[in-house]
Amino acid sequence: MSERRSLREWLRADPGLALLLAALVAAAAIYAATITRGLVNYDDPWLVGDNYLLQRPSMASLHAIWLGFDRETRFLLGAEYLPVRDLSIMLDGIVWGRWWGGFHLTNVLVYLGAIAAWFAALAAFGIDRRVAGVMALLWALHPTHAESVAWLAERKGVLGALFAGLAALGYAKFRAGRPPRWLVLAALATACAVWSKALSAFAIAALGGLELVLPARRVSWRRSLVGLGVIGALGAAAFAPVVMVAIDDAVVGSGGQEAPAGWAAMVLGILGFDLELAAMLRASSPSYRIAIAGPTALDLAVGAIGLVVLVAVAVVPARGRWRPPPELRAAAVLWLVCWFPSSRLVLPLKAVLISDRYLLLPTLGTSLALAVGITRIASPRARRALLATIVLASALRTIDAQSNWRDNETLWKRATQANPADGYAWSMYAEALMEDGKHDVAFEVIREGLQHSRAPRLLLRKALLVVWGGKKQQAIGAMRDAAVAGEPRAMLNLALLLDQAKQSPEEAMDWAKRAVAQLPYTASAHRALGVVALHQRQPGLALVHLERALHYEPYNPQNKYNLALALIGVWRLPEATAVLEALRGDPAYGWRAVKLLEAIAATSKAMPR
Repeated sequence: MSERRSLREWLRADPGLALLLAALVAAAAIYAATITRGLVNYDDPWLVGDNYLLQRPSMASLHAIWLGFDRETRFLLGAEYLPVRDLSIMLDGIVWGRWWGGFHLTNVLVYLGAIAAWFAALAAFGIDRRVAGVMALLWALHPTHAESVAWLAERKGVLGALFAGLAALGYAKFRAGRPPRWLVLAALATACAVWSKALSAFAIAALGGLELVLPARRVSWRRSLVGLGVIGALGAAAFAPVVMVAIDDAVVGSGGQEAPAGWAAMVLGILGFDLELAAMLRASSPSYRIAIAGPTALDLAVGAIGLVVLVAVAVVPARGRWRPPPELRAAAVLWLVCWFPSSRLVLPLKAVLISDRYLLLPTLGTSLALAVGITRIASPRARRALLATIVLASALRTIDAQSNWRDNETLWKRATQANPADGYAWSMYAEALMEDGKHDVAFEVIREGLQHSRAPRLLLRKALLVVWGGKKQQAIGAMRDAAVAGEPRAMLNLALLLDQAKQSPEEAMDWAKRAVAQLPYTASAHRALGVVALHQRQPGLALVHLERALHYEPYNPQNKYNLALALIGVWRLPEATAVLEALRGDPAYGWRAVKLLEAIAATSKAMPR
């Protein structure tokens, strides 16, 4: 009992710590449901489920993760240089094997670590621990974070938040006069943050702004400048390969997804929409209408007002009655700097215009601003009541947001409801239904989706459903529509359909070559071209592409079997025999391998010696 009383007294003496513990317990309780889940069909398969580089640890895999800068290797790792993220997935595979719940548990633990790190960092900068504790509680339960925590492919986001928080903590301790080991922590955490998620670099950059608006614990400008210089130099060095790969693989820059409005309108509209999400005025979704329809008048108005207020709070000097508290200035700095990369002010992000995951770090600012306001309420009863109301609302919204990610069908149903014009979402929704055997429902979903969008991926999904229905000629026509619209997977499927139907061999070969040109590092494209070439009696061409298919999917028995056929076609029988011998025990291709081995043996006996 004495220990319990001392703990109670300890927490009562440090309400900030009590609030942090409440944040950790609440976040753990809300996200515990994710530990029972598996993968979703949104980037999880290529990163976690099917990535042989990460699922089969070796020195070669480690070399590829850290030093493989060629396009082929980067393609296999998502066209990004994020070695810390990739290493964490590899380690999860070692620890958890194929139990995806363990991967989800890692996400939750990393997120809890990020909450604690940012609480400690802001307290070390001199922010009152009670304010930092309220901030931690509000930030921990923000619904936009569900995408980062509940989605395995966004492991990079929670890792980046954790290491950015540790970098901020190390720097804050060093500038306050603590030993140099804190600066070493900050420097190492900076590199890890950048190599977890590139956008984390902006949370590191925000330290410069916090240095200016939170001077209370600064020992000397010299010490602070040394700390910022070391962190900045190491962060820039770590950021260099990230930017190099991003530009080389066209992840950022011009020519990506076309914005639905002009530059200024998109900047203000995205800011307004993000502020609405941060204020929990919109339900969380994997897709939003603004990405296709552009910002509304409300988004523009909120963005314009928000920009003026944020800039004023962050940088306008105190004069007269205009004296924003330092904590509020820090909140504005955190939002502005962390939000900057998703603003499209400089380089547009090519794949996605707006997303919940982009708000993981900017909401540090809004959570801190709200914490400042709540803790300044004079009445303790009113203060507690307001905090409890916001926490309850946040928890309910976060439960709803993380439930979006419980399975493929739920995820994409929510996406189509929130953004009916998103053809990709309709396609993925139909794919999820087809995987669950709900083909009739999938057909209705595709028909409804086509009323809103003629996206190439949706046309592909329609064609695949027709293929499943056994209507070969209709399937060829539907697949041709998708291929002509520019969907590369439709190109390879059309090539195979034409090949199977023994129609237009020249067209089949042409579409197969186009697919390879569009998907040069994808096994299925090379496999399609190889199969078409085999059937058109071009074993040399087939061999080249079937070797590439096996290179990209070395553990796929279909690739091995096809390669053996090509080797036989060019009369490299000993090599074909070796490949087929390795397939003897395969449940799907073993009997085929045995038949081919018997045929090779018979042919060898009949050959003159």
